[in-house]
Amino acid sequence: MTTLKLHRLAIACSLFLASCGTIAPDYLGDKYDPTTKTDVYYDAKDVKQSFKVIGHLSMVYYNAYDSDYYKNKMTDKAKSIGADAVIILQNDGHESKEMVRADAVKYN
Repeated sequence: MTTLKLHRLAIACSLFLASCGTIAPDYLGDKYDPTTKTDVYYDAKDVKQSFKVIGHLSMVYYNAYDSDYYKNKMTDKAKSIGADAVIILQNDGHESKEMVRADAVKYN
């Protein structure tokens, strides 16, 4: 009987840990040499320089984390693909799970 309980506990712990995997943005678009600084905007009208969209970022947003955590994840990914800035477009979803989307841009 106790072996069965331990087995169930081990399975439950494994499932919990698997669900807490690393959260990383998905990216679809062009890649350039990495950059060291990435600006963050929340509206394309706020970007004062001419730019082109080089790709799109998206990631699942769990409300258990601070929003700065996700902004940092997005900008880290943007730096790695050579974007000069990200424009946060929207959050979709509800309750504890949302999807945040952004455009990765390169200044002209």
